Amino acid sequence: MAKLILHIGMQKTGSSAIQSSLAAAPGGQGFIYPLLGDGRFNPPKHTEALVKLFSSKSAQIAEEFELAGKPMGQSNDEEVIRKAAEDAGDGAVILSSEGATSYLQRDDLEGLRRFAEQLFDDVRIVAYIREPFGFVSANFQTRIKGRRLAEFTPRYKRLRPRFEMWDEVFGRDRVQLWKYDRRAFPNGDVVEDFCARLGLPKLVSANANETLSRAAVSALYRLNRAASGDSEALPLAQEARKTIIRDFPHRDWPKFRLSPSVVAPMIAKMQDDIEWLEERVGCSLMADQEPRITDVDSEEDLLQIDGAALAILDDLGETLPPKAKRLLDRALRN
Repeated sequence: MAKLILHIGMQKTGSSAIQSSLAAAPGGQGFIYPLLGDGRFNPPKHTEALVKLFSSKSAQIAEEFELAGKPMGQSNDEEVIRKAAEDAGDGAVILSSEGATSYLQRDDLEGLRRFAEQLFDDVRIVAYIREPFGFVSANFQTRIKGRRLAEFTPRYKRLRPRFEMWDEVFGRDRVQLWKYDRRAFPNGDVVEDFCARLGLPKLVSANANETLSRAAVSALYRLNRAASGDSEALPLAQEARKTIIRDFPHRDWPKFRLSPSVVAPMIAKMQDDIEWLEERVGCSLMADQEPRITDVDSEEDLLQIDGAALAILDDLGETLPPKAKRLLDRALRN
């Protein structure tokens, strides 16, 4: 029988690059990364399939996806997984979903475990854990990017309960948590590190979801504020948002980061979680954080956009349809 490797994130630890690289790998590599869902997602991930198959709240989650503009499609995911298990022989089937820790509850995991043990003779759960300071900034950026945030409310999600239940359901010996530290990865590449840890052939790394520039995050936040509560403005904001994320020259500008003074109080409240995670990964997750002049320390600061960056955003606005351009203009200047 094949073995199952279930990669569960965490968020902002190179999951998109891992998923894209696995999906693009040619056959005959000793593993199968099945295409689940209806193929709408890039990079291909398995959150939707796992929710539909195992979540007791799948209808409620489907409604949330619908409101977020990502309706669930129709697919025969269970059959696809069963066929992948059969075709893999004594190799591996890899599933990847950083959303699994958010959407699946303990009872759901019990169902997932029973299903997996019918098909696979070995089940392994793997995840990278990001240091808390970087995670808070990355999570805040993701919420702005995903149009879920129109007010300055950074937060630190409790992580111990999300990962501890995997230990409890699958057994701690089956769950491997690794520190996300690009400085320690071979060639600084999370995909290469992932493959080395699991004994997979080296894959071509597909870089994805790079950190956005501070100026772009500020523009997206302004768009969220401008479209908040206005159903007609939402699709216009989404059009402008996609253009900024895709076309702004992020690498030429300072990356978005919250200041240590904003993040430190949240980290202090989550010390028990952090200590548990450090014990699980076997090393410290904390690092000294030196303030940077480009750090964001308040909503007023976040709203500021450098004049040269504003000119680039104006140029991007010229590529948008008239209504979307007007919304972006209003967002950038109000």
